Amino acid sequence: MRMPLIMLSEGAKATVIEVHGGRSLCRRLAEMGFNVGDRVLMIKNHRPGPVMVEVKDSRVALGRGVTMKIIVEEN
Repeated sequence: MRMPLIMLSEGAKATVIEVHGGRSLCRRLAEMGFNVGDRVLMIKNHRPGPVMVEVKDSRVALGRGVTMKIIVEEN
């Protein structure tokens, strides 16, 4: 089932399906490792504050708005 990254619960694993946004945002996310086919692990998804995600053996903090633009499929 496809959903925005923000919808994943803590501990859930998913695969990036697509990334929406402008050229600058897409490039920045690609540099962090959010490319189509990459696997992610949701580490922290509490309100308020940023979302913590593990991608390519690195932990990345993202704003909640940005995580709405990353579409994933839970594994």
